[in-house]
Amino acid sequence: MTQWQPGMIITAARLNDFTPVPLTTNPTAATGFTVSSYSARKAGGMTEWAVMLTYSGSTITATSTGNLAPDTLCMTLPPDCRPTAETYTMFEVGGTTAGSVRLMPDGQCLLTTLYPTSSIGANTVKFGTSFATG
Repeated sequence: MTQWQPGMIITAARLNDFTPVPLTTNPTAATGFTVSSYSARKAGGMTEWAVMLTYSGSTITATSTGNLAPDTLCMTLPPDCRPTAETYTMFEVGGTTAGSVRLMPDGQCLLTTLYPTSSIGANTVKFGTSFATG
C-alpha cells in the first residue's frame, strides 16, 4: 500500500496499489465476551475487519420493540480499526437472530438492537465492517 509522503507525485501505479496490509492487534473483549476469531486489513484506502465473539454472561434479552437497554458493550477495537465517525452495522447471533451494533470512534462496539424478544445466551456473535480511511 502506498504510504503518501509530502511532495510525492500522484501516479496511476500509486493509485492502483491495493496490496493489503494485515493488522495484527486484536480487539479487547468486554466482560462476558471472548474473542474467538478476528481478522483485519487495510488496502486501497479501506479498512476492513471481521470478528466472532463467544458470549457466556447472563442472558441479554431485547424488549418487545427490539431495544437492548442499556446498550451492551461487547468489545473495544484497536486504534487502527476504529471508524472516524459513529457507524452502524449488523450482527448475527448463533445463526438464529440478528441485530445492530454501533461502532464508536473511541473503539467501543455496542450491541443496540435485536429482533424483538430475542435473546443472546451462550452464543456466538459475529459482525464485521469496512470503511474508507484517510
